Amino acid sequence: MLAENTDIDLVYFQRDQYISSSLVRQGYFPCSPLLHKSVISTRTLELYHHIFVRCPRLSIQPFVRALCDLHGIRFRNHLCVQFSEAYDAFRAVKTSILSSIKTVLGRDSPDWRSLNACPACQYPMAGESELEFEMLAAMDGNDSLKRVERREASGDASTPGRVKERYDPRVGGRDYFLDPKEVDEWDIKNWRNQEGWKEPAPQLSKTGAEKGCEDRWENMKKSHTEADRGIFDETGIFVATCRHMFVLWALDMIKSGEQRKYALAFLHRFLSAIKEERANLGLRLPGKKAFGYDIGCQLQTTLDTSPLQPLAEEENARMVTGSLHGHAHNRLCQLKFLLSYINGCGLEDLEVLERLFSLSNALAMAIRHASKFHRRQMISSWFYHHDNFEAYANLSKFIYNNYRQALTILEAKDSVISRMRAIGVLDGKEIFGWLDEEKEYLESRREEPEEDLNRMDLYVKQVKLNECRARLEAAHSAFIAYNPSDYPANVKRTNAVEQTMRHEQEKEEKLMSEVHFLERRLELKEPWTEDSEEWKKAKEMFKNHSYRKAVNRLEGLIVARIFELSKMHMAGTGMRQHLGKALKTRSKAIQEAVRTYNTAAAKLSPPREALSYDEVVEKAYVSELDFLKDTDSNIHEKIWAVPANRVLMTEYFKLFRASEELDRLHVEIHRLLTYMKEEQEYLWAVELNISENNPQLAYQVSLYRWERGRFNDLHRLRLRNIISLPGFDDTNRRFFRAGVGLKCQSQGEDERADDNMGEEMDVDRVNGEDDSDSEGEEGDIQAEAQVTAVLGVAVD
Repeated sequence: MLAENTDIDLVYFQRDQYISSSLVRQGYFPCSPLLHKSVISTRTLELYHHIFVRCPRLSIQPFVRALCDLHGIRFRNHLCVQFSEAYDAFRAVKTSILSSIKTVLGRDSPDWRSLNACPACQYPMAGESELEFEMLAAMDGNDSLKRVERREASGDASTPGRVKERYDPRVGGRDYFLDPKEVDEWDIKNWRNQEGWKEPAPQLSKTGAEKGCEDRWENMKKSHTEADRGIFDETGIFVATCRHMFVLWALDMIKSGEQRKYALAFLHRFLSAIKEERANLGLRLPGKKAFGYDIGCQLQTTLDTSPLQPLAEEENARMVTGSLHGHAHNRLCQLKFLLSYINGCGLEDLEVLERLFSLSNALAMAIRHASKFHRRQMISSWFYHHDNFEAYANLSKFIYNNYRQALTILEAKDSVISRMRAIGVLDGKEIFGWLDEEKEYLESRREEPEEDLNRMDLYVKQVKLNECRARLEAAHSAFIAYNPSDYPANVKRTNAVEQTMRHEQEKEEKLMSEVHFLERRLELKEPWTEDSEEWKKAKEMFKNHSYRKAVNRLEGLIVARIFELSKMHMAGTGMRQHLGKALKTRSKAIQEAVRTYNTAAAKLSPPREALSYDEVVEKAYVSELDFLKDTDSNIHEKIWAVPANRVLMTEYFKLFRASEELDRLHVEIHRLLTYMKEEQEYLWAVELNISENNPQLAYQVSLYRWERGRFNDLHRLRLRNIISLPGFDDTNRRFFRAGVGLKCQSQGEDERADDNMGEEMDVDRVNGEDDSDSEGEEGDIQAEAQVTAVLGVAVD
């Protein structure tokens, strides 16, 4: 595998201009371009590459150490350098081959991969059912894949040394990464450079982003998004995927936190490419697109005021919040952005990037001290492998599991309908009306009027003034009654007593000044007294305000607890111990917040029911606490505010979304079957077409065809099992047949291979028209398990 200073019989071909070419032709990659004292076999490099993309924690050094152990030689540091150079050459050749394949297939445009990553999302069919949202995608940032910037040692620990990054003209991951210059164009300070953009007047987003949501997110705070001048150059990665976890684009976060320019840059590139593709396909009307983001409400506000707004509106793009992050937003924000309340989203949660990052975090150790090129090379290699050997392999499994989940939810349909009728609800439109009523109510109580705030402030200042005057009177009496003879000669209290009285006088003057200022602002004709009606009203408002403040504190702690619990068992974070300690601390804080809440609730008129710690921590939805904030007792008499009805409303929307999910899955099944058929036909035709003139490239096309083609039989098996699920409607069998794709590429009918007929027969068996070879559902599941086991140990 590793040959150094060894006599190897090599045949140098006359057509090879360089010795390196002859070495590669015979299965060896040199460790340097000119001096060929050391070479590494292609099979060794291929083995390492496949091991690395399967287990990114395995960097080059432990692999080279293992090779040394196998060959019985002592490990030396320069062997890692040699292996790295040979591996770079190997990856360069693989990249060049892939580029040649894409060229001959007509897939070499910069945006082709992002527009055709997922067959289920991006392979539209002729005459297919129209969906409310033609595509569901998600985007998010992750700071695990950061890279240390190489600097010289500095004498001052507080000042970083001079940058000493080695110049490297190579750029890795062009297929997956956007250019940082393209990203910087969407920084807010550069918006004025965008053609035709005019700065709008300050206003709310068209969809009404809620004020206060940004305070709940670390990645929305200025301290997190501002430039990071620490030891890292790339401080993380921003990724966008479809709902099936196929990567659309990735962006490097450079010396900053998760700024909004990364989301805007992705949306501009992706939506522009979709617009151009739609024009090429001759499609006139764009379908709706939903992009999930943990702070989608605030990003929608930014989008509506940015230069990207016309394109987003033309392409019907809107922001939503995922199910996990969405439940930490306030209730009004949820009603506008949470997937559960948006028609057409089905059962999708759009938290796919949390799962992707739990896998990609394994790259962190390998890339932390890598160069810019090698970091991108490793990330893009992992993305490519994940898309073709993980996301595509699990595509039919995703469809099968979601189909089964939707059927399971729909089994409760009769029970939900009977409970709806029991409370007088005969039509689901009434439940949608509940949402509108709730939204209208919350809109009307968005903020407290400024006048009410001033009245509460005046009440607080007057209470403090009265308390200060009582203390001043006591201090003045103590000063008058002070007699030095009452104390020993060595004890002098004159200065202390006088100082206490002087401090209280200063506080009184300051409070009186503030009270007079607020009285002038409120235009009061006479000062308040404790017996006046204005005093009593302000006192009641302050009690309610303190109560809502206690609820907000409790809500914030529960939000933190939800996310800490969600990451306690997440692989790859390396934070389980820290999260465990944080949860213990958080529990004590929640207990204290519950006591504060109960104290404030008891002061209300009438008093609110006290909460226990167990009741609080078992809250499934933080949004339910929003109703505790409202001190209007009439709100709890509304039909949509009754706890039992709110549970019923949640179950009804689950049923509604399950039905939508089946509609989307039927389209995805139809697309997947068509894609498998047409993709294999096209690749077969290209391979046959070029095999005579360029057999080497034809062979590489066959390998390219087999990358995804190896999973097609498994997909058909899983899709066939859907038909056997309890509750499956036989009228939906029509979706289990290949159709005609709008993106179908063709070499001509006369050039198609005769073997394609076998593909059509497989589709017919999936369609249920030929079950003669079937051994029943149990045999199918057993066969699937066997195939999955074999694929798990097979070499890619």
